[in-house]
Amino acid sequence: MVHLNKQRGRMRATLLGGLLFTSSVQLFGASPLSDSTRIHTTQDDWTLVKKAIAPASLFLGSTLIGHYDYEIRDFRNEIAPNYQYGYDDFLQVAPGVAFLSLRCAGIKGRSKSWKEMLSATLFSSMMSISFTEGFKNTTGRTRPYNEYERNSFPSGHTMTAFTSATLLHKEYGGISPWYSIGGYACASFVGISRILNNKHWTSDVLAGAGMGIMAGELGYIINDRLFHEQPNGITYKKGNPSFFGLNAICAPVGNDIETQIGENILRFDHKFGYGYAIEGAFFPFKHIGIGGKMTALYNIFESANPNLQLESNYRAKNYSIAPGLYLSQALSDRVLIGGKYLYGFGSSFSFNVDKIIEGVPDRILYDEYAYGWQMEGGAFLHILLYKSMALNLAANYTSSNARYQFYQFGGNTPRVHNLTMEVGLNVALN
Repeated sequence: MVHLNKQRGRMRATLLGGLLFTSSVQLFGASPLSDSTRIHTTQDDWTLVKKAIAPASLFLGSTLIGHYDYEIRDFRNEIAPNYQYGYDDFLQVAPGVAFLSLRCAGIKGRSKSWKEMLSATLFSSMMSISFTEGFKNTTGRTRPYNEYERNSFPSGHTMTAFTSATLLHKEYGGISPWYSIGGYACASFVGISRILNNKHWTSDVLAGAGMGIMAGELGYIINDRLFHEQPNGITYKKGNPSFFGLNAICAPVGNDIETQIGENILRFDHKFGYGYAIEGAFFPFKHIGIGGKMTALYNIFESANPNLQLESNYRAKNYSIAPGLYLSQALSDRVLIGGKYLYGFGSSFSFNVDKIIEGVPDRILYDEYAYGWQMEGGAFLHILLYKSMALNLAANYTSSNARYQFYQFGGNTPRVHNLTMEVGLNVALN
């Protein structure tokens, strides 16, 4: 029976490595270098579908293999219980170092200039970081080695490695497939090492790989819109107003927090909030689209009791991932208005509270993690600024039952709500 379990474990480990690598290899044929091809890259719907195959395969694999996470972890503990090496901390950026080194050596790739290449790198890196922090703090999944660390999903090392490998592939894969093979082989090795080091579940690694490839692809899609726009340009009165963008958030209105300890009611007043969001929508019809948003919002509070102080990290953290319906109407070639309704998953982290006794702080409330459903409704205004780059202005109302809580004490506020104002930059994809 033990021998059979070992065989099954080896088979799953082999399948994992194969899935990581072969899903990446599906991208190898999508990095042509000619100007005309670059111009039409983001216009070709079939090209976009092909770009989605590898991430979708890895997301599906993450879902399916998640049922065997504990079995794979137990198999690892049986065959390599003392495996602990830190080379993945360095290898995660190896494809990115190669990507930049080749350019420094004078080897020109897909991009005509440093400006164009670094722009794609910036967009991809921003999305990779946002995906990592957003999902880690929203899902709150525990690590395989520690049930108290709630930041396991997805694997950040794997996501960084596959984002870097995708940048290398997009820039130099058209010159030689060995650049792509080397980059993705290195990234796959990083993913497997995260499992062997017992730092992540197998499903964390597969999801991180998919998100890394997606971040790299989106970075170049956005970059193509900025540097290789079609000659006739983009207008909101022609085509469908699909978009993808990054937004900065300000939350001037939010709910206060009340919690009770014995007979005392403690109150913390909301001052303001700030954060960021990644948002995108695809419009199969001119006025109706589907999309989603990933948000990180940090609400600032102050104590209403002079004998209590909040720790230096006095932010209550709110994270959400929500899909939904988008509506739009073009007012002119350059101006678009619209509305949205999103419904998805939200989570919150409260903050620690100290009571001051003769000048000495004594912690009386510990922060607690909560999760639940979140709704968001709002209106937006898009204004084309330059080529396909648009300014986004939006006002939203959010409400979630992932209320603020403290360890062993429940807050009296039944929901968390915010009125938010957003400003950001979108890339029009119509």
